[in-house]
Amino acid sequence: MLQVVASPDLRKGMFVSKLDRPWLESPFLLQGFVIEDDEQLAQLREICRHVVIDRTRSVGFEYRAEQVGDYVPEYHPPMIPQPAQGKRKLKLPPMAQGEERDLGGHKFVTVHYADDIPIEDELPAARVAYKGAQNLLRDIAAQVEAGMAPDVEHVERTVDGLVECVVRNADALVWLSKLKRTDTETYDHSLSASIHLMAFGRYLGLPPDDLHTLGTGGLLKDIGFIRLPADLVHKEGGLMPGERARMREHVKFGCEILADGFAAFDPAVRDIILKHHERIDGSGYPDRLHGKAIGLQAEMAGLTDSYCAMLYPRSFRPARKSQWIIDQINAMRDRHFTASVVDEFIQFVGIYPVGTLVELNSGEVGVVFEQNRVRRLKPRIMVLLGPDKSTNPSPGIINLLNDPLVSEGVPYKIVRILPGGSFGLDPREFYL
Repeated sequence: MLQVVASPDLRKGMFVSKLDRPWLESPFLLQGFVIEDDEQLAQLREICRHVVIDRTRSVGFEYRAEQVGDYVPEYHPPMIPQPAQGKRKLKLPPMAQGEERDLGGHKFVTVHYADDIPIEDELPAARVAYKGAQNLLRDIAAQVEAGMAPDVEHVERTVDGLVECVVRNADALVWLSKLKRTDTETYDHSLSASIHLMAFGRYLGLPPDDLHTLGTGGLLKDIGFIRLPADLVHKEGGLMPGERARMREHVKFGCEILADGFAAFDPAVRDIILKHHERIDGSGYPDRLHGKAIGLQAEMAGLTDSYCAMLYPRSFRPARKSQWIIDQINAMRDRHFTASVVDEFIQFVGIYPVGTLVELNSGEVGVVFEQNRVRRLKPRIMVLLGPDKSTNPSPGIINLLNDPLVSEGVPYKIVRILPGGSFGLDPREFYL
């Protein structure tokens, strides 16, 4: 579906199919691309009076389907040519250096991240980055199964895109990780763990280079499962002792698969892959490390991995309730994970994680769309059902931070968390 759009009306997520001038007279390397950032918008508005948009190849709010029915074609973002010297420079907003922190005996200098980009503005770029990461995981599996090493540059470029999204608004990717599930649990878990790990790092104030390391380690930490039998990896229920020992070999296999590529990554990436199942009491594997020998980023990866394993539904069980998960995580304090790291993680997740179904005192039902980093009890809510529990065909957003009123003198508030699937709700029907 082609549409001529005046340059002032261009938005992120639109797929530019044609310019009003030859491509060679423009700064764009690709003849056809998704508008991902403000820099591209500014360039287009400067050199063009209008462009031709292909709605069928646009993403997010800008997507329009031509065919009748529910089928939406998969979008595979084009690979942008990269300079020969290696990883491109991250496109990040300005940020100031913060104070030095000590977490679990690990010291690091923080940076200040701004929370001024709403999730709606970030979702188009987040969709592109998320889909790119899904494609990367499929490509890695195919490469490993063919006896090849994963393409390091492809990994680096993909994680670059994820980091840029997390820096601007981490909730956008967290939202997508909750809703855009596939039928491949291993890929879903790796991507969700990577996103939550980067978001946790952002919450702590770790600098962007560290977020890149966390994201890379999160994506690759379970790569060794590719060498294990699928019926073992996806076995429902408990494992026999021999099967459990076999499953633990995925750590060794992962390091073997990436042995030649580790030189291109931050050394901490290998630590994450090797140590994300270590526990501070020495009960982990493969080396039964204790305490600070595990390292902060590897410990964060292990905690996030545990959280995501409980957070999402599996083929043999539904998703766990958020409070139950937090209770389980809290029980790991000073046993599997350092108490201060657990405390920070629980603060990061919050009482109302993104994607949580809640009921308001108005009787309306909604889903937590975006957290408020300052006042955690007052997130933004997408209202899916009215007070009479009738479907809201055009869900609106209520920002509890602004203290909107249900009635005179009575502000909105959350009265209870609802189990996933309550009232037959699936947020994907409203916002994907």
